[in-house]
Amino acid sequence: MTQVITLNNVTKKFKEKEVLKNISLEINQGECVALLGKNGAGKSTLISLILGLFYPNEGEIELYDKKEEVGFLSQKTRFPDDVTIQEMLGFVASFSSNALNKEEIDHILKFEESKYKQLIHTCSGGEQRLFDMCLAIINRPKFLIVDEPTAGMDTSTRNHFWQVMEELKERGTTILFTTHYVEEVDYCADRVVLLDDGVIRADNTPYHLRTLNKRKRVAIEKETYTLFEKELNEVADSFKITVSEKSDIIIWEFKNNLSNEVIQSLLRIGLSFENIEVTNTSLLNTIFANELSEEEEI
Repeated sequence: MTQVITLNNVTKKFKEKEVLKNISLEINQGECVALLGKNGAGKSTLISLILGLFYPNEGEIELYDKKEEVGFLSQKTRFPDDVTIQEMLGFVASFSSNALNKEEIDHILKFEESKYKQLIHTCSGGEQRLFDMCLAIINRPKFLIVDEPTAGMDTSTRNHFWQVMEELKERGTTILFTTHYVEEVDYCADRVVLLDDGVIRADNTPYHLRTLNKRKRVAIEKETYTLFEKELNEVADSFKITVSEKSDIIIWEFKNNLSNEVIQSLLRIGLSFENIEVTNTSLLNTIFANELSEEEEI
């Protein structure tokens, strides 16, 4: 595969604080990679290094596309109060030899014609993010970096945004994006890179990360639980099951390798599964769980 960017043993410090620690990462042409992590994990610093806004203290970064072939949608943008949508589009497009045409811009923005004469700062949050996206790709970048793209969007606008991202991916654009909406990795991400305290803790497919914790979640209606409370408490104690309560259900969580034994125990005490739900732990829980040991390879 043709590489778009590689990071080899990259460390970044601010004074004495190590924000990124020995990061190695490759992104290949045409891939869509989701970068996830808690606040303060180092995501913004990593993006700044890739964009050349910071330099690493140690290690090497190799960007194989030209800088003018990289598009960037930042988390927040700000425009002069007296500039219209049409004026800003024309200004940014003037720096490109192959800018998006009017039809392509209309497809992204979905604006009525009169709206192009509107001042940018009067647009809604979702409209501004679509406009930001349009500016980020107006030069048809080969490599697109997107930071928290759907903040402020309603559901309809968010779905349209990811449709546009999928179209870019189908045309061969390489994409790196961050998001706080963990379910968004399912829209088009081929890989998920989990950054935790400046260290890459996981780099794999969304499907793999769903099974990473290998835990099951059993939700039992309180009314049903009360009927078998003594027997259920004994099962929970014997398997060291984590028990919690949420509105009208009791929730069990336990390691995946105990699934067969736990289910058989529930059947033996005569519990009906009509009022029980068995699921895997969510992707959100998997990614932000603190159960991964430092040595565990993912």
